Amino acid sequence: MKKILGIVFLVFLLSTNAHSDNIKDFKIENISIGNSALDFFNETELENGELDWHNYSYKEYSTSLLSGKGIYDWFKISYKSDDDNFIIEGIVGIVVKKKYEDIQCNNELDNAALNILELYKNIKQRKKKSYKVAYNPRKIFQEPSQSGKSIATSISFDFKDGGKIILSCYDMDKATNQIDSPIKDINQFDTFRIDIRSKILLNYLEKV
Repeated sequence: MKKILGIVFLVFLLSTNAHSDNIKDFKIENISIGNSALDFFNETELENGELDWHNYSYKEYSTSLLSGKGIYDWFKISYKSDDDNFIIEGIVGIVVKKKYEDIQCNNELDNAALNILELYKNIKQRKKKSYKVAYNPRKIFQEPSQSGKSIATSISFDFKDGGKIILSCYDMDKATNQIDSPIKDINQFDTFRIDIRSKILLNYLEKV
């Protein structure tokens, strides 16, 4: 509980312009869209953490799974594959929840949503929704699946510059949520996530 509250507080504390319509002004642990990932991680970390985008023969973007250095357990950082500067187009802050409580996580989503709306006056909030997801280690971003045995609950916010913030709780099926096993894929665990995406990345995800 304290960790999630700390996340919410830290996220909003680091929002540099409370009335901005620009997704780049939203930060988590001082990382935001438009920064170079090299300001926070070295190139070896980024390359070693690179995930596989569904085995596409051509991929415009790369995503690296990186160990967190503060409140977050993990980060997913997305950037253009041919960008030597590793400019961030998407960032997901992830907290692994060892004891998942649905009511608690839903309350945190609601509280976080209220704080975002207080800070950003000209954004559009989407209705909170819950949906099934199927565990798939090949997926960079989890998607709804009627065959899934896991449940995700999320609230999203659209910025006027085309960017998006998604707050999510993932309640994964016990068969995949092996918290004591070595992490092979973060999608297998119960997690709380703050997902920030640029307009450019969102447009790409719609194509793939």
